[in-house]
Amino acid sequence: MDVDEFIENPTLEALEAATKSELINIAKGLSLAEVRLSMKKREVRRAITQYYIVKDVFSAEVLENIPEKVPASGTAQLELEKLRLEHEIKLKQLEAAEKEKERAEKEKERAEREKERADKQREHALQLKELEVKREQERAEKQREHEVQLKQLEAAEKERERAEKEKERAEKEREAEKQRQHDLDMEKLRQERRAQGSDREERFNVSRELRLVPPFEETDVDSYFLLFEKVAVNQKWPKEQWVALLQSVLKGKAQRAYAALSMEEEEAENYDKVKEAILRTYELVPEAYRQKFRNLKKGWNQMNTEFAYEKGVLLDRWCTAETVEEDFWRLRELILIEEFKGCVSEDIRMYLNEKPNKSISEFARFADEYALTHKTKFS
Repeated sequence: MDVDEFIENPTLEALEAATKSELINIAKGLSLAEVRLSMKKREVRRAITQYYIVKDVFSAEVLENIPEKVPASGTAQLELEKLRLEHEIKLKQLEAAEKEKERAEKEKERAEREKERADKQREHALQLKELEVKREQERAEKQREHEVQLKQLEAAEKERERAEKEKERAEKEREAEKQRQHDLDMEKLRQERRAQGSDREERFNVSRELRLVPPFEETDVDSYFLLFEKVAVNQKWPKEQWVALLQSVLKGKAQRAYAALSMEEEEAENYDKVKEAILRTYELVPEAYRQKFRNLKKGWNQMNTEFAYEKGVLLDRWCTAETVEEDFWRLRELILIEEFKGCVSEDIRMYLNEKPNKSISEFARFADEYALTHKTKFS
């Protein structure tokens, strides 16, 4: 029999099958001081059994199966009763300790759950606070962006107004300079005529009048003809001499268009036909103005007010080419508003439909305000 193995895993069968020497070794292994070599086998086995009963390995009923010598008195019975009571006390102590352990574990679990719940509540409160701070920062950022865009829009509007005023001022200065130069030229011409003793009825001199002919501008042909005709009328040039004066300053496509006119049909001598041919060369006929007006689309980075201004310029030129008089202004506003609505996005168009029927400049301002408020890109 392996004593160490028995001590590790004690069983009643192995205990009953053990010899006295093996029982003595088991008792030594268990440090049972009361076991002596002079004791009988059953006494040693009984002592070992009592040890395992105390350790709650064997039940107390096992002692009933182990015979012992009949005592001379009731001392053995009292000893057995004492062992039984001690065993019951130890069982109750073990049960109480187990219950205390379970209670402590439950209390620990409850405390851990409470701590976990408190941690989750703190974490949730912290997340809510962080979310609120983030939302507040986003609102502040959007407000700042809105204010910056408003300032940019105001600055752009002011810059556009300043540029327009500067352009008007420069135009007035050019007109004034042209007028001063014209007055000087006229004064020189009058002095020359007085010196020669001639008057307005003398024979017309083309070479003398050439200095008064304004230089031809290919970039603004329609405006040039208005200027040329104004000078011609003021100088009282004979209309049959207008072509002679005009052809002296023509260049580029205008010069080629004049050269292509037929001399046999006297087209080259007719001012109106020459003007019509040159305007047609530069595609400056009423139909061209109409197509430019209809086909002009808003650029992705263009302000609505700037786009509306360009539309107005094209419409003015179209109406001028069609000889529309001053009673067209209401029609002009209606056409511009209709065209403008067709060039903006659907949401802006619905917003403008709710507005009273005002001028095109008011509609353009409404569209810019709506686009800025709803943070849409100019498209």
